[in-house]
Amino acid sequence: MNSVEQQIVDGVAQNGWYSVTYVPAPGDPEEWFTYTVGLTKTAGWPEIIVFGLDRDRSFQMLHDTLHECWGRSAQPYDGMELVEVLKGRSARLRRVDGLTAPYFAMAEWYAQHSATPSLPERLQLMWPDEQGRFPDDAECDARVRELQTPRRAQ
Repeated sequence: MNSVEQQIVDGVAQNGWYSVTYVPAPGDPEEWFTYTVGLTKTAGWPEIIVFGLDRDRSFQMLHDTLHECWGRSAQPYDGMELVEVLKGRSARLRRVDGLTAPYFAMAEWYAQHSATPSLPERLQLMWPDEQGRFPDDAECDARVRELQTPRRAQ
């Protein structure tokens, strides 16, 4: 195991989950995303990804999402509205399919390493534009939609 993999193993053991942020390399599409690792093993939940925000904001949103789910004793699911994540505005979870590496790459590695069957369902944490519209709304701000649309999918 390399040092990054050891950090992930230790983080999941200590906190029940870990987050990984993908920072685009030169020549890659300009795309930032952060996803959870270990939720499948520790809680039986799908892993969650958020796009378009910096590392700190993404981590805080994922943290608040998990805190809200645990507080409600509710497993995250497609269409779940979250009211505590954005402090005054709703966030939403949506099922995402067709995301291959680098999306969830370390979550897949961790599932194999820990002999945990990977769940087929993955969720995306969606955040609204200034008017409260989500990317799946035709009236959503185009920039907000673009930031949250995976560029390597399908």
